[in-house]
Amino acid sequence: MALATIFIVLMERRGNQDLRHFLLPGFCGGLTTFSAVAGLTLTPKEGGDLFLFHNVLFSILVILVVLPIARKLIPVRS
Repeated sequence: MALATIFIVLMERRGNQDLRHFLLPGFCGGLTTFSAVAGLTLTPKEGGDLFLFHNVLFSILVILVVLPIARKLIPVRS
């Protein structure tokens, strides 16, 4: 999530929206597999609903922390 957040800010600031379709679902999607999250959520002894809740909660927290930092460090192209 942190890497995806940085890529979003980078593309927003640099004005290059063409890479969005490659970097976000392609590269970042390969790093976090949805089937792994779904599998662990459906197996109660491996995690269940609590695992899903933690996964969503910590993903949102990472975005809330990384987004302001990325916006501060990546300058806007003029």
